[in-house]
Amino acid sequence: MHKLTRLGPILAAALLALLAAGPAVAYDDLVVGEKALRVLDQIVPSGVETRDKGVEKAKVSGWVKASYQAKSRRGWVPLDIYVHQGGDYALVGKLYPQDAGTKPRQRAKEAMAERVPDKFERSIIHERATGMEGLREFLFEVRIPRRGPQAVGVYTGQDFALVGQMYGPDNQNLTEASKRSWRGSLISWKALTDGLKPVYGDAGAPVEFAMFTDPDCPACQAAKGRIDKLMDKHGDQLAGYLLWLPLDMHKHSRPKAKVLACTAADRQSDLFDALKGSKPDKVADVYEVLKHKGVEVPRKVRGCVASGQADGLLKRFRKQADKIGLHSVPTVYFDGKVYRGFPEQEVTDALEEAGD
Repeated sequence: MHKLTRLGPILAAALLALLAAGPAVAYDDLVVGEKALRVLDQIVPSGVETRDKGVEKAKVSGWVKASYQAKSRRGWVPLDIYVHQGGDYALVGKLYPQDAGTKPRQRAKEAMAERVPDKFERSIIHERATGMEGLREFLFEVRIPRRGPQAVGVYTGQDFALVGQMYGPDNQNLTEASKRSWRGSLISWKALTDGLKPVYGDAGAPVEFAMFTDPDCPACQAAKGRIDKLMDKHGDQLAGYLLWLPLDMHKHSRPKAKVLACTAADRQSDLFDALKGSKPDKVADVYEVLKHKGVEVPRKVRGCVASGQADGLLKRFRKQADKIGLHSVPTVYFDGKVYRGFPEQEVTDALEEAGD
């Protein structure tokens, strides 16, 4: 993501433009400008070029619209950030001005009808008041063929509904937090780990997680490095399970995943490292790679793979992944929630609490 240190010159330019607009506005230029840029810093990946298209009062009461464009392969893509005049909350997405006399639930449905084609089945799965007075959150489940269920956030205010995301006073993505809980409700710890032994630590440790992992995923390797460090410090309090999920985009990962799934849990981490960078086309190639590295593959593991047990395990992991519409790894089930990426801070906080 963008580094906050990059905000210095960008923020200065944006604020000068805001101040040049004159003093007749009913919001604090500095507060709104800083909030918009800090949200932008979270949603646009590092290295992606952006340009400022100006700030103006939104067409709905109490909000300011900060317009940007982000460069993509298809050209410049518009990106609108709506900041509340107080500067604590921001919304990102497509905003629809609506009749203030309409009930929030109806406004949310009308906005979804505008944004999502009727051919996609959808229903409200969650509704709550947000931390901002007068703003309500609706989470819709949208079923998209071949992608599984997807959660879409809708926010209703006095005279509008917005389909997109909400950021809080600390710039936390509040929509993603709601989605984590929803995804977690679609699966269970027992279904994920039944019959498995932890790759890290011992079963029954006070802090446990299960991570969907692809053997050829660089981000999974990075997550493994962070887990190793946590184990060095909190090994007696942490247990981690790896659920092998080879993605189609990694054509050499499936043979590795079969061998890893059949390998004893306490050896999987080392084999994960040993197979890094190798490009086997079949299981026999995996055995050769390990042989050249001085790693002997036990007969029991070979038998497990040959009997089809490995395919059964991978199918089981895939079935659970499909329940939450998983399309990227690492994805982690932790504390009843599903996180995109390894939730290092949340796990660390839980470990420190367990150690108190």
